[in-house]
Amino acid sequence: MRLRLLRALATAITISLGTIVFLGLIFGDSSGDGAGLLPGIVRGLGFVQLTNLLLQLTVITIALTVLIGVWNLVMVHFGRVTARRGGWFYSLVALLSFLLVIGLTLAERANILTTAPGERSASMILLETVQISIESALAGLLLFALVYGAARLMHRRVTWWGVLFTAAMLLILLGALPLDSVGGLAQVQRWLLAVPVSAGARGILLGIALATIVTGVRVLIGQDRSYRE
Repeated sequence: MRLRLLRALATAITISLGTIVFLGLIFGDSSGDGAGLLPGIVRGLGFVQLTNLLLQLTVITIALTVLIGVWNLVMVHFGRVTARRGGWFYSLVALLSFLLVIGLTLAERANILTTAPGERSASMILLETVQISIESALAGLLLFALVYGAARLMHRRVTWWGVLFTAAMLLILLGALPLDSVGGLAQVQRWLLAVPVSAGARGILLGIALATIVTGVRVLIGQDRSYRE
């Protein structure tokens, strides 16, 4: 009986806070001279201020969660290095990189490591030189992944969808080549990226938005009770 009361209380708190945040976000950004009974009631009851407070608490909670995740990651790599388990050298590189970035950031914040006006800071140089270069190299590997996937797909079974995928991939890759002889393919590539790819991306975003709305409505009406587990 006590467990059921606690579950009902958790559901009531979730529905109440969710409704307050929903109303605060809907009517909090509207102009002050807007007419309407419901917006005036929402502002008069202080829902907007309470919504801002709840959002700030959410941001703080997410930040603490990120810090806990970083600490857990550091401890996992530290344990791998101390135990000399497989891949401990890469864990050592990750730990040293972590300490280097933290040290550079703290030194810049404490004005120990200064930067001349108009020049980039050491942390930004490290980010743009290492991080972006690694991301670009990983993005370049996408070419080989696509070619290998198309070859496996056509080798396993030749279908119209497989032929369409392979042809579209070849058109996009050939159109990206910096050659004057593929000017027509470059136009086809731009059309593919602007029309079918953009339409697919927008469809995925619409699906994510609809799923988010459905999940929020289920929480508001008390159907989704995963927060109690």
